[in-house]
Amino acid sequence: MKVAVFGIIPFSDLIKEGFKNLGHEISNVNPDLIFSNDPTGYQDAAFLKAQYPKVHLILNILDIPWHFPNIEKQFQVLIQRFMVKADNITTISHKVKKDLAKLFEKKIHEKIQVIYNPTKDVYYDKKIKKNNMFLYVGRAADPIKRFSLVQDSLKNISGGENLKVCGTEDPGFGKYLGHVSDKDLNELYNSSKYILLPSRAEGIGLSMIEAMICGSLPIACSDNETAKEFLPEDFICDPNSQDIVKKINELEKNYDKKRELAFTYGKKYKDQFNKISIAKNILK
Repeated sequence: MKVAVFGIIPFSDLIKEGFKNLGHEISNVNPDLIFSNDPTGYQDAAFLKAQYPKVHLILNILDIPWHFPNIEKQFQVLIQRFMVKADNITTISHKVKKDLAKLFEKKIHEKIQVIYNPTKDVYYDKKIKKNNMFLYVGRAADPIKRFSLVQDSLKNISGGENLKVCGTEDPGFGKYLGHVSDKDLNELYNSSKYILLPSRAEGIGLSMIEAMICGSLPIACSDNETAKEFLPEDFICDPNSQDIVKKINELEKNYDKKRELAFTYGKKYKDQFNKISIAKNILK
């Protein structure tokens, strides 16, 4: 089968790799399936659909950033310009599907399928020692990520200065590593005891999934619906610095036991979120 894949890197590249591993060809010439993982690829996907009108087109939705101004109007433009041309609409979590009920007619919303985004090729490496206390992965300057909660919490805990931050933005707190390679990210996950994800909302929050695959403990907040979709209650606390500190102290006392819990979830997610499984789900 020939598959055309569009969207933001790294997810589009991982999905392409998944299709290749299944024996399919990535091609924009006379494809059998067109898939766009996010709005950055919708225009190219719709253009290709216009060239090959009988080819199945799937448009995927990563998130609804409600904190953006006029987001509902912006989304209606996407619906009118592109999504009406799609044969299927998918999204990456049940939380996002729930959000989409506010934007789509009921008969369309009921047909939206949930297909997770793939994790990076991270894995547990028993040779890597836990020599770092805290890790933050993501866009630290985005207000919805609430990095200020990380800062306020770690100022009030022993070892709080041992924070590593990787991503596109330097928050001015902790050891900023910039954008790191997948190999380095895998080592960071394996070497860190805790991954902090205090976001108010996430489309999926892959860092918490990748953390558990590598045997680290994610800490997320109770007002993040996606966290409640994927994490056990053991790793969720109220969205304030006092409760985050309390949660860290609780987990420290039972770290080995809680790490086994993380491994249990991580093993399941390693299969569920890998690029081959995602490619299979798209084909279904």
